[in-house]
Amino acid sequence: VGIMLGDGGISKYQLTISLNHEDDKAYGIFVSKTIEKLFKIKPAKYRDVKNSIDDFVVSRRELVKFCVDKLGLKIGNKIKQQVDIPEWIKNNKNFKKFCLRGLFDTDGCLVIHKYKVNDKLYTYKKMNFSSASPSLIVSIMQILKEFDFKPRLSHNSRNVWIDDQREVGRYLKIIGSSNPKHWKRFWRRRIVG
Repeated sequence: VGIMLGDGGISKYQLTISLNHEDDKAYGIFVSKTIEKLFKIKPAKYRDVKNSIDDFVVSRRELVKFCVDKLGLKIGNKIKQQVDIPEWIKNNKNFKKFCLRGLFDTDGCLVIHKYKVNDKLYTYKKMNFSSASPSLIVSIMQILKEFDFKPRLSHNSRNVWIDDQREVGRYLKIIGSSNPKHWKRFWRRRIVG
């Protein structure tokens, strides 16, 4: 559900997850295997070279019906519908954790913040979730607080930040990530010059 709320889309007959074909190459393999494991269906993969996107597509009317009726996902434009995390997930700590993981793996990023003091360059890691759905942003903030994080909302209210590098490490320990690009960036050596 977190992956679908992030980079997924639903039409009447299809589920589509769109990922960057370079940055998310390894994650695409994980997504494809997860779909197969959950639904016993191998998704088709289509590459949009112009936009550097790999679309993982499942064309099954019954799966769409299940995702809408049972999981609480919506057909159509997620932004216009102001999607949110379904209540059945919000009522279960483990489900919240895994939904948050899927959201971060798709619509999140790990940022390396750089600044200079007395000609010395310092870097530290921050995390960011981004969404144009205010209700989803509110839910992300609330869930992070329930897990004892101290998230910060950006001035435009479309980004949730975890600014403390120790909290970033704790997030990856408690919530985790299935997207290798986040782990690579996290383990990149800290530079102090």
